[in-house]
Amino acid sequence: MKLNLTKVWTLAVAVLAFGACLVGNKTTNAKEYWIYFGTSTGGTTPEQQEQGIARSEGIYVGRFDCETGAISDVRLALKASSSGYLASNPEQDRLWFVGTANPQDRGSNAYACEVDPKTGALKLMNGKSTTGDGVCHTSVRPDAKFLNAANYSSGDFSVFKLEEDGSIGELTAKYSRDGSGPLKRRQNHPYGHSSYFVQTDGVWRVFMSDLGSDRVYIARLDEETGALDEDPSVPFLATPAGAGPRHLAFVQDANGKLIVFSINELDSTLSAFRVDFEKKTGDCLGTWSTLEDKYREKLTDEESLVDGKTYTYGNKTAAIETVRLPNGKQIVYATNRGQNTIVAFDATEICAGKENAAFPLLQRISSNGSYPRFFMLDPTNRFLIVSNKKSGTIYVYSIDQETGLLSLTSDKPTKLAWVIAGAFVHVSE
Repeated sequence: MKLNLTKVWTLAVAVLAFGACLVGNKTTNAKEYWIYFGTSTGGTTPEQQEQGIARSEGIYVGRFDCETGAISDVRLALKASSSGYLASNPEQDRLWFVGTANPQDRGSNAYACEVDPKTGALKLMNGKSTTGDGVCHTSVRPDAKFLNAANYSSGDFSVFKLEEDGSIGELTAKYSRDGSGPLKRRQNHPYGHSSYFVQTDGVWRVFMSDLGSDRVYIARLDEETGALDEDPSVPFLATPAGAGPRHLAFVQDANGKLIVFSINELDSTLSAFRVDFEKKTGDCLGTWSTLEDKYREKLTDEESLVDGKTYTYGNKTAAIETVRLPNGKQIVYATNRGQNTIVAFDATEICAGKENAAFPLLQRISSNGSYPRFFMLDPTNRFLIVSNKKSGTIYVYSIDQETGLLSLTSDKPTKLAWVIAGAFVHVSE
């Protein structure tokens, strides 16, 4: 099976929120990019207020220095009632997001924006309803022909055609499956959490994480109509019961097989799968804890439970990314909201196609704030940018190009309330 390793970007690029997530080594000669942050626009937390952080108003833009990792000149780029996940291709002058741009729009929507590459300013092009509830994630195919959206509350997924100018066209597909999980408070029905475009052997598929049913659904995308049909060879990947798959990352192993990494929100774990569409297999290679053992005894996905029992510790995993270093090592990064850490695992053996491959933990490092909901890699794969949603602080970590270990570039954060997503677009002087 041969995978398309065209330069692509997931953001939520999580993984750069750009959608098709088969990521080879990203390379760029650019020294500077516009960096965008999508935010919730609710009131500020006491921690944010203590630091003098104002209530957010929409999507913000700043300059990102690819040589130093510095973020500067952060300002409002587009006022919006709420701006959830962002999607971009760093080399194109377009940005897409989900949320609500204007109060009169209501509901869950997907929007397209034109980017001024000289100033970073955003101009809203158009928006369409996702025809679902609680939209929480979006991605765009790297050729900018299709956009998809995950609707959390209604538990379904939407696909739109994109026009030649990048604006959002017709709704071409709605995908949903019945199912639930053992944790009835969070898994009483399907909860669509993320969706991604992936191409293998010339076939485009959409991978869709359903936190409610502990499944990652796989559907084929019709190139002409944009319709989704359940993949007949591997219709879904199953995470452990009660895991709650949230976001995904993708790589190709040495044998040309697709490796899918799933960060699981409810039990704070990370699962790896090897998918072979020819053999009709989607084998789980293992599931690993993102937390130290001492936190597992009283682990919950919330600090308070509905049965009245209160625990001193709660944790939810959030984001996942993978990077291939110049020396061939494959590293997987993930965040813990609650323990407030970033973890790094060595996936080199898994990606070498070894049986019973090791997946050792390389590092556990503080996110230097509260509730690291989102992080992303910069276009050079040399920096990791993490946003601590509740404390309103954004930190940049450098990635050691030999080991994959993270180190803080500055102890002075960028301050912005309730950041939940990010993306990059090139700067044109």
